[in-house]
Amino acid sequence: MCKTLNRTKQLAERLLRGHLSWAEVDNTADGLKRSDGRTATMDNSKGLKQRGREGGRENGGEHGAEHRDENAASERSSKASGFLHHELDHVRLYDRNHQEGKKLSEFVEEINHFQEPRPKLAFCSVKTPWRRRLQTLAVAWHVASFVYILAFAILALANPIMWIIMFPYMAYYAFDRSPANGNVTKRYSKWMRGLTFWRYYCDYFPIQLHKTADLKPTFTHKKHSSGCPSEDKYLVSFQLRLWPLRYSLKVNILKLGGAPPREVTGPRYIFGYHPHGVAALGAFGAFATEGANWSKLFPGIPMCLMTLVNQFQIPFYRDYLLSLGVTTVSKKNALKVLERNHSICIVVGGAQEALMSKLGSADLVLKRRKGFIKLALETGNVCLVPCFAFGETDCYNILETDEKSYLHKFQLWFKKTYGFTIPLFFARGLFNYDFGLIPFRKPINVVTGNPIYIKRKHDNPTVEEIDHYQKLYIDELQRTFDDYKRQFGYKDLELNLAE
Repeated sequence: MCKTLNRTKQLAERLLRGHLSWAEVDNTADGLKRSDGRTATMDNSKGLKQRGREGGRENGGEHGAEHRDENAASERSSKASGFLHHELDHVRLYDRNHQEGKKLSEFVEEINHFQEPRPKLAFCSVKTPWRRRLQTLAVAWHVASFVYILAFAILALANPIMWIIMFPYMAYYAFDRSPANGNVTKRYSKWMRGLTFWRYYCDYFPIQLHKTADLKPTFTHKKHSSGCPSEDKYLVSFQLRLWPLRYSLKVNILKLGGAPPREVTGPRYIFGYHPHGVAALGAFGAFATEGANWSKLFPGIPMCLMTLVNQFQIPFYRDYLLSLGVTTVSKKNALKVLERNHSICIVVGGAQEALMSKLGSADLVLKRRKGFIKLALETGNVCLVPCFAFGETDCYNILETDEKSYLHKFQLWFKKTYGFTIPLFFARGLFNYDFGLIPFRKPINVVTGNPIYIKRKHDNPTVEEIDHYQKLYIDELQRTFDDYKRQFGYKDLELNLAE
């Protein structure tokens, strides 16, 4: 039995390393079955029992038990081989060399025919400029920030020295409902959103925000009699030169005069972001930070990006997101944020669209997504603004599973149980260019369309009203896509509303 198991393990290792083909695996598996003495007639339970009795008479039962164990091991080896065959035939790889998709089984066969020397990982050069290193570091922080912050929270809870800080914080964490009651508008930090760190994040891809129409500001500052808004005054104000860098840090202490009061002069906005991609990287850079110059392009429109509630269950990470204006995508919370005259951005396709993501695709989940349309009708004085991010789906290599794959069934179960799913993807690493979770440097161009204004508040919008505004929204999204697809390398693609 041990020999058979070791032989099966060796076969699996040789297959994964590309030293063995599927045909050789099948032949070897057949050889194992023959060497075990397994025949068609031996599948009959009566024959097995007879052989066991004969073995017991000759060798005290040890020989028969050994044959049964080896037969069971051979069956398990055959099932494992069949499972691998099944999965690799129903999972397709989408990368720069296989944009039309290729079965993993075919990909494994290609690896088997590689000539020596085999391909190796391409590592980063030590001559890489520091600016590019900082850009990579900013993106590496974003894609795994929840892991770093969760690890810090666990270590802080495990360290008695930190308990004096952690106990009050955990009490606050248990009772604070800011992610779900609209209080993100009070936790919103312009300083946090405007850090130079986010400029590095956006420059990595780069992420660029393109506006096709001027949007009327929601807020404007009241002017004094002189006609100019007053400037903030501080008791102490000075600048520190960060030598030897060329940057300076402005320090203001004790504000004397408050900023001029703001007044609401325009509508609120609901931005619909398409497509989701793997992680909506462009949505974070364009709408949750100032790295893409949001406030310069759309002054007077404070923005809150909405995401899944699961992310706000991690201590400290929730506060980090709230400081960037990121909040939960629930109807109650969205209404509260809009009532406080802040605009919101919703990644409409969600987890279902993430599963459909592949390089250069324009497949959207939109036909059945009517909740954000109904939200706009129930609020009133709101503009719907469709946005399309060209390049969002180009940042990762995708492993797409079809409906017959067990992995696909697991992903759907995970989504149904936990509210989100995890697509299978990979890109580059921190120190190499071939494998890891850091996205590729692919341009992401976020184009905002023309606003669709909903003036009147509808307490109980009808199905016809919802369908009417959804059609207007889809038409504007289609126009935006068609007008700019040639400019951003999508000239051969058509917008596909899959669901």
